[in-house]
Amino acid sequence: MKIKSIFRFLPTIIFCGFIFVIMILLFVLPKEEYSAQEKKKLADFPEMTVEKLMNAEFQSGLDTYMSDHIPARNFWAGLSSDYELAVGRNGSKGIYLGHDGYLIPKPAETGENLMKNAKFIKEFADDSDIPVYMTVVPSSGYINESKLPLNHEPYNDGSAILQFQDALGKNVKFINICDDFKRQAEKKELYYKTDHHWTTRGAFECYKLLGKTVGYTPVYEDHFNKKKVEGFYGTSYSKSALWQMQPDTIELWENKDQHSGTVSVEISDGKDKKTLDGYFSYDQLKNDDKYPVFLDGNHSFERIVNKNVESGKLIVIKDSYAHAFVPFLSQNYREIIMIDMRYYKKEISALAEKEKADGILLLYSLDNLAADNNLAYLF
Repeated sequence: MKIKSIFRFLPTIIFCGFIFVIMILLFVLPKEEYSAQEKKKLADFPEMTVEKLMNAEFQSGLDTYMSDHIPARNFWAGLSSDYELAVGRNGSKGIYLGHDGYLIPKPAETGENLMKNAKFIKEFADDSDIPVYMTVVPSSGYINESKLPLNHEPYNDGSAILQFQDALGKNVKFINICDDFKRQAEKKELYYKTDHHWTTRGAFECYKLLGKTVGYTPVYEDHFNKKKVEGFYGTSYSKSALWQMQPDTIELWENKDQHSGTVSVEISDGKDKKTLDGYFSYDQLKNDDKYPVFLDGNHSFERIVNKNVESGKLIVIKDSYAHAFVPFLSQNYREIIMIDMRYYKKEISALAEKEKADGILLLYSLDNLAADNNLAYLF
C-alpha cells in the first residue's frame, strides 16, 4: 500500500525536486552578463523599492532576471525550439526553418506607418534642391521563396513596395530591385542563411542596379579581392535558438587599387569620434556579432572619403543594410556622408546645403522602413 502511494506521488515529487534544484542553482551559480549565442546583455537583478513592489515593476524585472539566468539556459532554449519544429510549426520565435539551412524571419507588417513614411519622403523630395534617390530592399523570405517551408505566411513585399513607390511622387527617383533580385536569387546567395541582412554579393548586385539611375558606372567585380571570414552566426540564428544550424561566411571585398591611407572613415556619435583606415573594422570580427565589420556598424554620422575618386559627394540616409553597400558606392564618389536617422536629429536639408552634396540616397530594408518612426525628422 505504501509503495503504491509513493508511485502515485512520484511525478509530483520529481517535479518539485527539479524546481527546487533549479532554484538553488539559480542563486548559487555564477551569473553571466552576456549571452554569446543570443547576442544580448542579460538582465541584472532588479532594484527593490516600495514603489516598484507596488506597481509590479519588481516582479516583472525578477521574471526577466530568472528567465535570463536559468541554469543551462541555452539547452532549454534549444530544446524549446526543437519542440516547436517537432510539433510542425515550421520554425521558432518568428523564424522559419527553410530549405538548405536558411533561417528566414516571418513577414513584417506593412501598413499605415509605411505610407506615412512615404509622405514624409515625398514632402522632403518636393522641397529639395538636389536629386533624391531611393531603393527599398525586399526581405529574404520574399526573394528566397523557394527556400521557405511548405506552410508559411505570405510575403507581400512586391505589392507593398510598389504601393510605397507610387506614393513617393515624381521627385523621388525610385529604383525597384525586386524583380532583378528574384531572378538572381536562383543562382546567387543574396542573403545570409542565419541573418536577415543581404550578403556582400547582394549588396554588390544592388550597387550595379542603382548605377544607371543614380548616375555612376559600377566597378567590375574582378577589380576586387575577396577575403572570407568564417563562423558568422546572425540575428536569425540568435533569435530562433536553432543551435544546430551551420554558420555563414562573410566576404570582404577590397578594391585592388585601394591601399592604406586611400580611404578614411570618420565616425561621429555626438562627442564620441573615431576613424577607420578603410571600410572594414576588423576588431569587430573578435565579437559574437561580426556584421559590424562593415563600417563599424550603426552610428549617427559617418564621412567616407576615397582619395582615388576625383569628385562627387552623396548623402546616404540608411539602415544597417547600407553598411555592406556603401563601400561599393564609395568607388564612385570622393565623399559619402552616411546618416542613421535613429540617432541623427538634425535637418537633412540643412546638412545637404552645408555640405554642397550632389544628391541624396535613401536605402532601407522594407521591414525596417515599415517600422521606422524617425523619417519625420528629415526636415
